[in-house]
Amino acid sequence: MCLLTVSLFTSCSKDTEPTTSSVAGKWKLTNVSGTFAGINNDITPGLITWDFNPITQTVTVVNNNPDNGLWDVFETGVYNYHIVTDSEYPCGEIIRIDNTDMGCFVIENDNFIIDQSVDDGFRLTLKH
Repeated sequence: MCLLTVSLFTSCSKDTEPTTSSVAGKWKLTNVSGTFAGINNDITPGLITWDFNPITQTVTVVNNNPDNGLWDVFETGVYNYHIVTDSEYPCGEIIRIDNTDMGCFVIENDNFIIDQSVDDGFRLTLKH
């Protein structure tokens, strides 16, 4: 019984590890969609990159988009980010960049999706 308890405790503790490191590394912004305006902008992979550093909790954005009419979220710069628990969102955990709640996020199949559509916001797709 003691082994079972230890095994269950170990399994549960893995579920509570911070997800900050899961966003680590360089991502290419490939699509911005959503809002009540119906935005759906495909972006050439590599034109805009976001590089997340979990140690400093900063994201370095390099934005080489020459089209001022293409909504691309952030200008070139370094921004603070945090993964925070927020019960107002259905996912319970959101990413906050530059003190802005960006929404829920998921990482699957080399896609990093940030989704604020629950609030008529946007959906961002980034790829490794």
